[in-house]
Amino acid sequence: MKKRIFHRSLLAAACALCLGAPATGAMAADDVVTIGASAPLTGPRANLGRYFKEGVDLAVDEINAAGGVLGKPLKVVFEDDQADNPNVAINAINRLLKVDHVTAFLGPHFSVAQMATQNIYCGKAVSITGASGVPVTESGCKTVLRNRANDIVGAKALVAYARSTLKIDKIGVLYINDDFGKGGGDRVIKAIEDVGIKPVAVVTHNAEDKDFSAQLARLHDAGAKLVIMWTHDNEAALIVRQAKQLGLGMKFAGSTSLSQPVFVKLAGEAGEGAISSSDFVTSNPDAGVQGFIKKYKARYKAEPELYGATYYDATYLMARAIGLAGSLDPAKIREAFGKVQYQGVLANYHCVANGDCNHQVYIVELEHGDPVIKELVKF
Repeated sequence: MKKRIFHRSLLAAACALCLGAPATGAMAADDVVTIGASAPLTGPRANLGRYFKEGVDLAVDEINAAGGVLGKPLKVVFEDDQADNPNVAINAINRLLKVDHVTAFLGPHFSVAQMATQNIYCGKAVSITGASGVPVTESGCKTVLRNRANDIVGAKALVAYARSTLKIDKIGVLYINDDFGKGGGDRVIKAIEDVGIKPVAVVTHNAEDKDFSAQLARLHDAGAKLVIMWTHDNEAALIVRQAKQLGLGMKFAGSTSLSQPVFVKLAGEAGEGAISSSDFVTSNPDAGVQGFIKKYKARYKAEPELYGATYYDATYLMARAIGLAGSLDPAKIREAFGKVQYQGVLANYHCVANGDCNHQVYIVELEHGDPVIKELVKF
């Protein structure tokens, strides 16, 4: 894999981010550029929200050290959306728009929250999200942008890898019964059918289930050699552990959940060989990725993961677009995204008309407890 040069020096960042406005001297305390963030700060996915906020805070400090945005310090105000709770997400977005008066924000991260809030903010504010659900950028909202690969890409990459590298055609599908799981599961099923075969079995589970023996038995009895899962970190770890305890001998693949730190820790030895499609892993030797990891570890005394990297990049993308726009007008910011060319941690970003800005995904396999990149798939 070719190494990339890290995305900016501080001087280059200062020049790029301050487009359209002169630098200022001493400023009043409220003389700042304020954007928002809708993140899961409480609830069952609060750990994701912690990474989200850490990535944002790190980027904000770097941007401000380099001169800020439009000659002013950048400030991010956070509202809690509790992840995949549409009603709470609606309240969070309403607060960002009506109380915090922002015209640009990061998140919501979960696709169900994005879809529930787009009719509130579209045209009034610009959102950058890491939500991978395909409808997020296909619903007609022109002021939403995405900086991760969507579920179609991840599903196609996994099916192609299963057939070309693993030489497996007997594939089962297991997904969680929520919007994330249903959307991803549908994409996996279609990706399998698009190559001329059928899933040997399709099974589901409910959120926070603990016993997956019935689903695993059905997949095993159907002859599945590989199970592609679209579920969350904790549930995925329980599934692979129970499969190992039952001696089923099936391989597992799936969404980025199967390379996240929570999965790796909880799955233990049962996670060995698990395959995922992911935008970020710490074993990536790329110079930019390793530079980000070094800074993150120095600040937080821990390794980053996908969501920290996602919203670190999202903060820089938003700052750059505002700088290019020379304004906080949402229409001008959205137009500026079409001109953004940015080498970030996850990818070399360029935003197309529908708002998708990331056009690649990695195939990752767990080896001795470490996620190792096997392929880079670009589209």
